[in-house]
Amino acid sequence: MTMTKDIRRIKAKTDDIGILTLYLNTDASESRQNGEWKIHLKNGMKELKDQVKDSENPEEKKALKKLLDQAETRIQEQQLNMQKSYFLTASVDGKLWEEKILQVPVTTSFHWSTEAQTGQLEALDQKFPETGIIVIQQRNVTFIETALGEILEEKHFSWDLDREDWVDYDKATPPVDRATGKDEFQRRFDENRQRWYKNLVPRLSKEIKERNLNGAYLVGSRESVAELEPHMSQAHLNGTITKNLGPMPSHEIVKEVYDTLI
Repeated sequence: MTMTKDIRRIKAKTDDIGILTLYLNTDASESRQNGEWKIHLKNGMKELKDQVKDSENPEEKKALKKLLDQAETRIQEQQLNMQKSYFLTASVDGKLWEEKILQVPVTTSFHWSTEAQTGQLEALDQKFPETGIIVIQQRNVTFIETALGEILEEKHFSWDLDREDWVDYDKATPPVDRATGKDEFQRRFDENRQRWYKNLVPRLSKEIKERNLNGAYLVGSRESVAELEPHMSQAHLNGTITKNLGPMPSHEIVKEVYDTLI
């Protein structure tokens, strides 16, 4: 699993001068927040600087200040992308720089030591393991792999009328039915969608198994979910949302799933 591997890689890194780790609760939905995270960020950084002001290593204060300046700049760049929380860890030697924008809350905290502090990240990884989100929009189905609200990978499937099969396609180039108009497609879709969706289930199940996911959430119109859900293994189905979220950007779909079901 990608998130678990990321945590292992972060934990394996040490730096004799120091590694910065910060967790920042940026959840704007909490009334008490309303931008308060910026104050917490400023105060947390000040506390870290106070922590090393009497350090016997002259490089430490300079190194920490440089990392904090870089972190502050990066957080400012990411402000519009913030969800519920933000994680960053970085080493003085520059070999570690890992950030994550998360759709689950953290407790704001700041750390400076010779190794990254991954405790909160590990706890969240256990509580919110990597999962799939299957988004149905008639002939188009998107499989989103996500962990802690972070999108790890996407796959897009579309029913090709000419081939009579589901096709993996690049997001920019879905298949085009040259000989079939919109009305004809809708007629054939209405007649065959149960069979078409049933044919897709083995591919979706394969994605879940090969990615070692704990299952997937099914998202789509009430009719689409009703057609696909009975063919899914209950071991692979974590929950459903009967809303047509297909036109939304993927990160907004993930947010809706986390807010509604997780």
